[in-house]
Amino acid sequence: KLQVPKALLESEEVQVFEGEWDAEGVWVYQAFRDEIADWALEHQNFGGPAWNPTRMTWVKPSFAWVLYRSGYAGKPGQTRVLKVKISHDTLAELLSRCQCKEGGGGSKGRVQWDPARDLLSGEGREPRRLLRKRAIQIGLSRELSELYVEKALRIVDVTDLSRRVGAAHASGKKGDIDALKPLLPPERPYLPALPDVALQSLGMLPGDTAVWLGQIGRGKATGGSSSKGKRK
Repeated sequence: KLQVPKALLESEEVQVFEGEWDAEGVWVYQAFRDEIADWALEHQNFGGPAWNPTRMTWVKPSFAWVLYRSGYAGKPGQTRVLKVKISHDTLAELLSRCQCKEGGGGSKGRVQWDPARDLLSGEGREPRRLLRKRAIQIGLSRELSELYVEKALRIVDVTDLSRRVGAAHASGKKGDIDALKPLLPPERPYLPALPDVALQSLGMLPGDTAVWLGQIGRGKATGGSSSKGKRK
């Protein structure tokens, strides 16, 4: 799989996973405080005295979305944005054990589809909200969080880029964001290597979940709003 069929891209009945990916794997983003980020970059893994493995951790394939959640790496406890690469098989394993449903999903793994954000334009103090697209958020706890930590392939600090995008959005000048385009992640549609039944359960193929998400209306948060209960 991996490549999204044209028919799905043209359909408004399913959700499309978008992110940066290549033959090796998929990049996801998280925002942390300095102590966690410094340890992760030094050890190329997550851990250390400030890391709490018992909390649900949320990963975001959309760079614009982590900029929104972290305030361009400016909110307390979210002053560092990290980019983490995991293999296609690891992502598939994590998603296969997640649920997407009204009220927030499963206790070990959750998938939420929240209003997507535009990396190329700002609106006030945040990336512009896109009304007809959603971005996937993946919540991991317990053994799924441990699996994610164990299988991380690479961890990169993109805090400086996050703040530069924020400054470009704040200026409102097209030339400022244009100058950053060569540095921005080339995100594109992606179809995880999962059985069709699993993709249907997460809203990425036509089925009951896709119908339910469609009834909520594009651009509106799901029943399990991403604004509550998340590790940033």
